[in-house]
Order: sequence, then structure tokens, then C-alpha cells
Amino acid sequence: MRRALCELGRRLVDQGVLTDPMDVYFINFEPLDAAIRDTEVGTGRGDGQLSPAKALAGLTGIAEKNKAGYQEAVERTPEWEHGRASEVGDDTDGDFIKGTAGSPGEVTGEVFVVHSPEDFSSFPDGAILVARTTNPAWTALFYQASGIITESGGALSHGAVTARELGLPAVMAIRDATSRFTSGQTVNVNGSNGTVTPN
Repeated sequence: MRRALCELGRRLVDQGVLTDPMDVYFINFEPLDAAIRDTEVGTGRGDGQLSPAKALAGLTGIAEKNKAGYQEAVERTPEWEHGRASEVGDDTDGDFIKGTAGSPGEVTGEVFVVHSPEDFSSFPDGAILVARTTNPAWTALFYQASGIITESGGALSHGAVTARELGLPAVMAIRDATSRFTSGQTVNVNGSNGTVTPN
């Protein structure tokens, strides 16, 4: 299925409908199917075959709208609890922010907020990694990091397990970490207590 869609994306680029073949994934099935069928002879429309340009014209707008919605969603920080607005200070106790202990140890240093794999090449050696979550594709960053802070996860999450394997202090489940901290900010990560203290 994926090969077929990639080929369809390439053909839509050739027709001038899309600028990137991967944008085919932003077109809903029903309009895509209808547009392809409208370019075929014998559709029962009475006017014969529509020109490919006419039949496919509406797909450009659909792809652009859905892609824009996707990119907006990627940029937005999700709610901590679905349907409930975050209350500032829920997890703050005095000078520190309480999360879940993920890997023991303590480190003080500058954080670097990573939103997606596109930020990997900018990650500085020795920085404290701040992310929504991590997965095996992020493991290379752990070898450069001095500590880990994530918005989600617990003691058995990928970030916590990998941090323990590498001996890095890690605190998980810090609400809004990617918006609360800014790259270059100095913090103390105490993975034994599950606390992060901004300096």
C-alpha cells in the first residue's frame, strides 16, 4: 500500500497537483478515490472523461489544508489531561518542580529543548535533554546528554530505561517541560528524588 501511495504521490507531482510526493498522505481517501475515478473513461457522468487537471484540481486544497492542520497540531503542546486546562503550579513545590524519578543521580547544566528529530543535529554535547517523550530513534542523543527531562513517561519508559543504562539522571512526567524550559537555561536534575530545580 505504501509503495502504491508513494507512486501516486509522484504522479500527482508530475500533474502539478502536489509539490511533494509525501503530501499524498494528507489527502483523505474519498476525494482522492473520486478524483482518480473521474479521470477514468466510463464513469457514468454523461460528459465522458474529465481531464486529469480538472478532476484532480480539488486535491491541492485538501492536501494543503490537512498538512497545515497537522503542522499546527505538531507545534501545539497537548493538554496534560484531555479536556482539563493545566493549572500552573500543580507540580511545583517551593523552588523545585516534582516529576517521576526515572534514573538516579544528579546533574546541573544547561537544557536543550528538542521538539522533533529535526533538532537532533543542533543538540550540544553535555546538555540536559528536554523532550515531550523519547523513543529508540532518540537514543543517539542520550550519548551526548548529561541528563534527561521528559513530559511523559515513568520508570519503565524508553527515556528512563535508557538513562539508567547509561547512568544519566532522569526525571519524567514534568508537565509542559518543552514550554516551561528554554534552551540554554540552567537547571538541576535530581533523578533520585524526581525533581528539577531551575537556577
